[in-house]
Amino acid sequence: MPNTPGNVNAQLLEKVNILEKALANERQAKRVLEDKLDAKAQVNFDQNKDILDALEHANDRQIQFQFLALLTQDLLSDKNIDEMIHFFVLNLSKLMSHCPVFQITQTAKKSRTISRMNLTTNCWTRLDWNNQYNDALSYMLNQDDSLWHREEKEGNQVFAPLKHLIKSNSILYLPLHISKTQSRLLILDLDHYCYDKGFKETLNIAGQQFSSALKKRTTEIELSYNFQVLQSTLSELRSTQQQLVHSEKMASLGQLSAGIAHEINNPIGFITSNLHVLKDYSAIYNQALNTYSANSISVLKEHPKLEKNLAFARSDIDDLINSCIEGVERISEIVLSLKAFSKKEKDEFSQINLNEIIKSSLKIVWNQLKYDHEVIENLAIDLPEILGNYGQLQQVLVNLFVNSAQAMKGNGQLTVTSNVVGHYIEVSVTDTGCGMDNKTIKKLFEPFYTTKSENEGTGLGLSVSYAIIEKHNATISVNSEQDIGSTFTLRFPKLSKARE
Repeated sequence: MPNTPGNVNAQLLEKVNILEKALANERQAKRVLEDKLDAKAQVNFDQNKDILDALEHANDRQIQFQFLALLTQDLLSDKNIDEMIHFFVLNLSKLMSHCPVFQITQTAKKSRTISRMNLTTNCWTRLDWNNQYNDALSYMLNQDDSLWHREEKEGNQVFAPLKHLIKSNSILYLPLHISKTQSRLLILDLDHYCYDKGFKETLNIAGQQFSSALKKRTTEIELSYNFQVLQSTLSELRSTQQQLVHSEKMASLGQLSAGIAHEINNPIGFITSNLHVLKDYSAIYNQALNTYSANSISVLKEHPKLEKNLAFARSDIDDLINSCIEGVERISEIVLSLKAFSKKEKDEFSQINLNEIIKSSLKIVWNQLKYDHEVIENLAIDLPEILGNYGQLQQVLVNLFVNSAQAMKGNGQLTVTSNVVGHYIEVSVTDTGCGMDNKTIKKLFEPFYTTKSENEGTGLGLSVSYAIIEKHNATISVNSEQDIGSTFTLRFPKLSKARE
């Protein structure tokens, strides 16, 4: 068939149809491929979005954990309460996208202050307190502490007065009951509260940790203050105890004063008498010297009376002088013993010898013993020293000696013994007095308990002695039988060789 124009058009049209069908098929295939690619891209996007969301959540949680770690580290520091709150608020505000933070403080005296954290200077700015805030403050402080609480401002009559203070519609607040005398309130001014569960848990953990740390720090401050008060009270008690010991010592000295005066008056009496005789002898010497010259001393033989008086004076003058010296030394010993006894002692310990204390104590009470009672001293030779206070132990022994003297009516015997028993040094004071029954022995060391008359004792002697002995890490015990006598035994630890 010849290629006529009609045939050519028909062929071209057929080819166009074929091409259009092919193109339609290609478009269909392309759409199918694009749909497959879109589906694959959507799958990849969804997978990547989950990863990105997980990564974003992990970053948020990391920031939250860093905040908790930083808070925990700070809570272990030695900051005071204001510094702790300042640090907590700064980091909390950063965590909450730098939201405004307010602090309200209320003390036991109902004084209230309000401050706002200036996030530019990181300092608190004091605001004027409006009494209209009182109801909202009372409401918030009555909530559970250590937990965050959320309130909406709009439509809430309690929070209506805060509308000039709080700019956003939502607030988050944390009550802090720091002590019995102080409460504080932290208020966060939030644009929203669209936080996930993990973030809210972080806030609650932070609130609980921070509240507990504040209470712990307050307790430490109170304990420190109470410790200082106890230290001061203890110091006052020690001072009072020393005063009591000294008062009892003075009371004992008052009871001994009559005998001590007698002890001093006796040597003063014969010293005075001896001095008068010496004065007379001096007159005899002067008379002899005025009457005779040195070259004519043999003339004395012509005056036998004057010669006899002069000879007697020459022979007696040495005895009189020695007697005076002895009397003065005796007075000096008594005065020194009294001075040591009456001295207000400090709690200073040194190495001392108990035998020396026993002897000095006997000198003080000697006048109460020497006329009616026999005193026997069985003191160990080379007695080791102990660590103690001389004046305090002297007071103990004087008290025991006086008690023994008063317990022995008529003639009696007082025996003082010192010896070494193992690692201890024992001193015992035994009398042949009236003795005591078991009821009396049980109450013997109680303050103000006494079996003596009002003028004879205060009831503090043995209780003070007991306290002194305890201070020396020693013991005091008593063994007594009625109508036979009593024995008080003091037991002291020996000085270690290192201390010696």
